[in-house]
Amino acid sequence: MLWLSFAFLYLAMLGLSLAMSRHHKALFGAAPAPGRQRLLRLAATVVGVIALALCVQARGGEIGTVIWLGQLMLAGVLLGGMLAWRQRWALSLAALLPAGALLQLLV
Repeated sequence: MLWLSFAFLYLAMLGLSLAMSRHHKALFGAAPAPGRQRLLRLAATVVGVIALALCVQARGGEIGTVIWLGQLMLAGVLLGGMLAWRQRWALSLAALLPAGALLQLLV
């Protein structure tokens, strides 16, 4: 469950960064439309809340919230590094993290 919550937090951070025109231009070549920006921000918020719920379910209210905050920080650092050095890898990692988390749940 914690791996899945980290994957969701990475997706949330990626959604928030893609809502910024600078990062959206770097990855897709054009600035996002205002409607797309709102959709990305809303989706990132929803996915972040789902990640919080997964952490709280896995470890309880107090520890789950602390783990969620730590994972949020790590996801931000990971995404920041990806956007600084390997921009295209940020999207690939967005697909690999949830797939790895779901594979872990199946095993």
